Amino acid sequence: MTEAELTQLGGFGKDIQASRKEARRLLREAGIPEGFSFELKNRSMGKEYEVAAIWLIDQWRQIGVNVKQTVHDLATVKRDLQTGNFEVYLDAISDYMDEPDLQFIRIISHDKSPMSYGRYIDRTLDELYERQSKAMNPAERKKLCDQFQKRVLDEMAYCLPTPWRHRIVPILRK
Repeated sequence: MTEAELTQLGGFGKDIQASRKEARRLLREAGIPEGFSFELKNRSMGKEYEVAAIWLIDQWRQIGVNVKQTVHDLATVKRDLQTGNFEVYLDAISDYMDEPDLQFIRIISHDKSPMSYGRYIDRTLDELYERQSKAMNPAERKKLCDQFQKRVLDEMAYCLPTPWRHRIVPILRK
């Protein structure tokens, strides 16, 4: 989505105080009490995971949610993701190209993709995924991808994207 499109979604606007106020309202509306707590599972490798977790925990704290981070080796984290042994986890998407088929496969219904660790079933997402994958017209595909992202990030809030970085690896040719 473009920045203009993204800022129209809940939590992505430019006014952080208004977003926090809305987040607290939505938590109350959902029956989540002030001081609600949960565990954030994180991997022990990579400084970027530690930094992202610290930032997320602070943001949750500012809307009245208490988060305890536990750090595990990668094998434990992956096993827990595959078996559903977590409340919230921090993971990364690191694909070799920007391609919705690759990136969205992690977000469709769990029964359609074992890489979708959230374990939810959402047939609307599944349909949007299939339609965008088959769309031949680039404008139509973008429209379907935008609808997919709006559902994931705003309507259902299945995942929370964090700032990302490029990983550039120099390779020596022999």
